[in-house]
Amino acid sequence: MAYKLEDREGMASGVRRIVAEELDSAMAGLRTRPLSDQAVHEARKSLKKARSALRLLRSDLGNDVRRRETSAMRAAARRLSGARDAQVMLETLDKLAADPRVAVPGPAVARLKQLLEARRGQLRGESDLEAEAAEAAAELAVVRERVDEWPLRDEGFGAAGDGLRRVQRQGRQTMNTALEKGDDESWHEWRKRVKDLWYALRILKSVAPDQLSGAIDEASDLSDVLGDHNDLAVLAETVTEHQEELAPGHAELMRAALARRRDTLRLAAVPLGMRLYAERPKPFVRRLERCWRARDSQAAADAQWMPPELVGQVRGMLEAKQGALPAERRKLSAGLRGLGFRVGAFEDHVPARRGGFSVEDFDSLVERGIVRVGAPPAPGSLAKGKTAAAPQEPASEPESASRRESPGEVQRRSTPPQPVTAEQFVRGGARLAAAAARWARRRLPV
Repeated sequence: MAYKLEDREGMASGVRRIVAEELDSAMAGLRTRPLSDQAVHEARKSLKKARSALRLLRSDLGNDVRRRETSAMRAAARRLSGARDAQVMLETLDKLAADPRVAVPGPAVARLKQLLEARRGQLRGESDLEAEAAEAAAELAVVRERVDEWPLRDEGFGAAGDGLRRVQRQGRQTMNTALEKGDDESWHEWRKRVKDLWYALRILKSVAPDQLSGAIDEASDLSDVLGDHNDLAVLAETVTEHQEELAPGHAELMRAALARRRDTLRLAAVPLGMRLYAERPKPFVRRLERCWRARDSQAAADAQWMPPELVGQVRGMLEAKQGALPAERRKLSAGLRGLGFRVGAFEDHVPARRGGFSVEDFDSLVERGIVRVGAPPAPGSLAKGKTAAAPQEPASEPESASRRESPGEVQRRSTPPQPVTAEQFVRGGARLAAAAARWARRRLPV
């Protein structure tokens, strides 16, 4: 699945799933043989994404659990850092040498490349990278086993709003610090906070796809610019470290070229940051909270609302279909259509399986809120974030208490239909459809 909430997925269950998937991906990559630089790179990215997801729900998860798990993931990533960092420096050097906007002495580039390749080989020789990766995967497996036990309970926007407000505020603060101080460390700290915001917005994208897509793109672009800036800063340190091994004057020329490219990246980062942090944290979070409420209202507006008596009839027909002969199944399918129930309307929400749409599929639709029992809420109540079904009038004959319970309880505890033949179901279809139409005329707004 993608690094975002699925439709109708709550925050707690969504973040739990996302972190579990990132851990699974990291472990799978670290267990590949032969182990490639790309596999290590992707594993480290997955761990960064997992840690950011936990920061988003830190108030729900609790600081003790969050610190324990992020510390374990950071320690696993650290096992893989040495050789990978040397590889990043080589890639940065190649990119710098190929950039037509930057003039660097060729002999200095060639010599630095030799030194970095030697360093990479030394690091790989000093430690068995595949053994380190196996150890890291084992450490992550311990974290993965604890995921289902994490105290994540807030399925709403509350904890996510707290985390998002903190991430937005820290990003604005670190941006201001970077612009004021101008040192590479401050700019690197800003990049980390931009990454946190980027990951948080990606998780929340399904809440307001059109509104958040632009911010996600801006955060991605800014993260790339600041990432390149940090790579150049580290490469500049490498040049200084090996300046005695370069030809006279070459270290100064390399540092000057790196500084010019760094300043260009800083200029590019400023407007991106201004747009990304244009809103202050509180109004930014309030806007997304309103989008969250609209998401719930959208789900209610998209749902198929059915009166309780119709739910019982549909379930009865679906149950009867399970053990029916082909001819009877066709008649029951016609009866369902006569009730106004179209299986094709839900093909995107249930898996295709042998035997076709089942009563279990219908129950799943009700439990997930895709089919809802009762009358649709009034538009005014939707605007206030109230998506519950409208109150039902008492039935004309005694009904079970489950008629007033939650949708999931309704379908599980509704009175089972008496055994009848397929012909009886079909003959009753027209009568039930007419009753549903009369109910709709009485209850639904025109």
